[in-house]
Amino acid sequence: MSTVANTPETVQAFTAADFTAPELFTRFCENGGRPLGGIVGGSEIPGSMNAVFDVINPGSKEVLARVSEMGYDDVHEAIEAGYRAYNGGWKDTSVEERATLVMRLVELFERDIGVFLACEILNGGKVSELAEGDMNSVRECAEYFVGVARDTQFGDGAVANVGSHLQAYTYVEPWGVVAGIIPWNYPVVLTAWFMMPALMAGNSIIIKPSEETPLSALYLGQLAAEAGFPPGVINVLPGRGELTGKFISEHPGVRYIAFTGSPGVGQEILRAADRHGTRVKREMGGNGSAIVCADADPELVARMIGKRVNQHYGQTCCTIHRVFAEQSIFNDFLDASEVFFSSLKIGNQAVQGTQLGPVINSRQPQRILDGIESTIANGAEPILPGGLAQVDGYDGFYLRPTLLHSPSGSDCNPNEIFHTFVNVQSVDSAEEAVQYANNTPYGLGSSVWTQDLELGQRIAKQFRDGTGQVNCHNTGAYGYPYGGQGISGGPGAGVNCEDTLRDYVQIKSIFVQDYPDS
Repeated sequence: MSTVANTPETVQAFTAADFTAPELFTRFCENGGRPLGGIVGGSEIPGSMNAVFDVINPGSKEVLARVSEMGYDDVHEAIEAGYRAYNGGWKDTSVEERATLVMRLVELFERDIGVFLACEILNGGKVSELAEGDMNSVRECAEYFVGVARDTQFGDGAVANVGSHLQAYTYVEPWGVVAGIIPWNYPVVLTAWFMMPALMAGNSIIIKPSEETPLSALYLGQLAAEAGFPPGVINVLPGRGELTGKFISEHPGVRYIAFTGSPGVGQEILRAADRHGTRVKREMGGNGSAIVCADADPELVARMIGKRVNQHYGQTCCTIHRVFAEQSIFNDFLDASEVFFSSLKIGNQAVQGTQLGPVINSRQPQRILDGIESTIANGAEPILPGGLAQVDGYDGFYLRPTLLHSPSGSDCNPNEIFHTFVNVQSVDSAEEAVQYANNTPYGLGSSVWTQDLELGQRIAKQFRDGTGQVNCHNTGAYGYPYGGQGISGGPGAGVNCEDTLRDYVQIKSIFVQDYPDS
């Protein structure tokens, strides 16, 4: 097998191909003229609140579908349905029975992959190259956790004598009903990361998709019945976080919550869940940094970093927003970065050649502009100032990329700005840079770029992040935990490792003493 080495010319931003929604997606969204409802107990429900919201294409503001918002009664009904399924036999199914159903669901996902691509591209705003890559994660995730479950001891563990006439063993069982609160930026990927280990552990699940991007979860919920899952094992509750999400986090019937989203919302969920002892695993954003060492090729690395800065237009938790380049190559790196970002093709996400598409909703542009203004007010010099952009023929939420230069040693935008935004600062050494990189309350992922792999690994270990990377960024592999430190993380094993599945079970100690003689 031959490989082509990366050169500045071969490193390109994620790019769109022309995309048209399949008829199946259109029929699904139309839903016979009715708003799409939640999936509870294997059936679609209209919701108890008689409230609906529009799901739009952020690149055109076209309404794709209307969706019913789920209220407290619907949350309660979903939890009841989950326990009926759980206690009615689901918790006692074998690993192989669960695996058969999970892999059947994957097959149906792949059969209707055009629908899921439409969800990611038209509703989520992704370019096709990135959306197509997301599709592969579903099978990979399912196969990985099927394998982990096969190697996991469920039920009774080995019995040991721990005292006079006293025996002990562990008992491993699912929690019962668990919930995944999924963000809008990677709905297919993050739904898979939640549901596959939770199902393979034997739980019934509630998926609460973002109100911005609920379509893929709702369609997946419909496929669950076709795959053969017992009614109530997979439930989907669309609605706003401050309403539906709040009802889920406050309900004592939910035993475990996996949350991905902002620190503010995560803290609210944690406080609500803590009232009745629900465990919460959380990933709450990031503000990734990159250190560029003096021995790096400034043009090549500028393009490699630029590609990750622009991944999903910067709407990725681990996106690089802060770069610290050693002084000897700083000017060349900054110049190459300006060339890369200024050459990005801004356009509709479903149009051939687009590299920088819309942000997700009408609120994001002002938040982004405010973040840029604040960073400039703190001393940053605009190289590419960003701002609103116009795309011919499309009334969407478009912005230009932002490239800033902050003085050495200054506060380099410690807050997350969810767009194609990067602030570059010169440093005297990588050791100095890592101190600046750690000057943020976030701690999801950072990287160092150097030909000296020993130096790179030494620096990567110093990052106050869940993931340290050398000559790569936003990198992961099944079997290696993906999680955060600081306000980016919390308890639990992160995702995509063996311990992830163990998050979805509880381990009890059982002690057995001989009955005393009379």
